[in-house]
Amino acid sequence: MKQFTQILAVCVAVLCSLATTSLAQKPSEQKSSASAKDASPVLVRVNGTAITESDLSFFVKTRKLSSDDAEQRQDVLLERLIERQLLRGFLAQKKIVASPVLLEDHVNRLKQRLKTGGGDPEQLLSKAGFTDESLRRELRLPLDWDAYVRQIATDSKLSEIWKQRKQEFDGTEVRAAQIALKSDNPESDEKKLAAIRDEIISQRITFKEAAKKHSQAPSANSGGDLGLFGFRSGKVSPELVPIGFGLKTGDVSPPFRSSFGVHLLTVTERIEGQLSLEDAKPEIRQQLSIELQQETLNAERAKAKIEKR
Repeated sequence: MKQFTQILAVCVAVLCSLATTSLAQKPSEQKSSASAKDASPVLVRVNGTAITESDLSFFVKTRKLSSDDAEQRQDVLLERLIERQLLRGFLAQKKIVASPVLLEDHVNRLKQRLKTGGGDPEQLLSKAGFTDESLRRELRLPLDWDAYVRQIATDSKLSEIWKQRKQEFDGTEVRAAQIALKSDNPESDEKKLAAIRDEIISQRITFKEAAKKHSQAPSANSGGDLGLFGFRSGKVSPELVPIGFGLKTGDVSPPFRSSFGVHLLTVTERIEGQLSLEDAKPEIRQQLSIELQQETLNAERAKAKIEKR
């Protein structure tokens, strides 16, 4: 599940879009989610809590997905709802509740932005499928999760992460090159790349020459060069990043596998980052939130009773 961010902006965009669509519907089509949910078939139960077709419909509707997208991605969307329920259960167990004042502030700010846009907030919310309860439920989960993260993400915790993983957050960039092979026999590719690595290390061939000669990746024409990238810049496959950042300049990695194939990687340049801990705290906190969320979901799913229809 993606990190909860920009709650108000997302809700405003969704509500305004859905309100326009809802205005064109017949009154009989504008049923409240609460009334539809009462008799809605159960799709899955998570630790006894039902997730219904109405819940799925509401989730689809409030994320501006087309009916075709929703049908094609139903299994994925249902997994997202399961994850949300697992998080709700975890936060309830931990007795984590965001400040009611903060929740009301978010509700009021959302309604004010809708009003500033020229619409009646209550009508827009209703026509978009939100009841007062469902709106608060939608906003409460990310706020509760953020309250939990803030308990964990103390200054000492952020400082500890900084010391252990500084190059991830200080703006450091590396320039790397690769030799990649992809066949139906990865074991054979590993052996071939191990032999190529021996040639490179013994200086019988340069990495650039070997990449041009052997690599099956598009970067072969440029000697395997992948350019400069940061730890989370998205410029190269995420599978290559930790390998590249773990190498010293000039080192050649052992063969390793990715979803593409089998690789050798070398770092040709490293530019040390200049960001301070204070500069990096927002990103460290966000990354900690993402990692905590995944760890929590893994742990909760492992012990959860999930009964699909």
